[in-house]
Amino acid sequence: MGEMLDVERLWRGWNRSPFYEFLQMELKEWDQKKGTAKFHVPFKSRYERASQKGGYHGGVLASIIDISGDFALAIKCNRLGFPTIDLRVDYLRLATSDDLTVYASTIKAGRRIGVADIEVFDVNKRLCTAGRGTYAIMDTN
Repeated sequence: MGEMLDVERLWRGWNRSPFYEFLQMELKEWDQKKGTAKFHVPFKSRYERASQKGGYHGGVLASIIDISGDFALAIKCNRLGFPTIDLRVDYLRLATSDDLTVYASTIKAGRRIGVADIEVFDVNKRLCTAGRGTYAIMDTN
């Protein structure tokens, strides 16, 4: 497998993207062997679904889910990241205008396909959004 990735350095590199910088997700915990990661997402008014209506826009939540799943799989596979093949998002309750906690877990890390499950919780520890990302594991050699 070669040298293990420096997970914190990898996350800093991902955050150089203007879109990731906009989201300001914070990597809090990870287990590289299991392919799991925990993120904190501080709320910003620019995330709202409508001005002064409160709650996260669904597109922001979908992006958070995609990024979290990809990162969990990347650290599990000791790689830099993968293109998304499919993303399923279930909006279970309104993610209110407050911080979120996100858990991403690698379900499958195969030769060509990787799958991660992601759960998004509000400050009251209620599950708001759940997702599954499927990613193409590309050969970089």
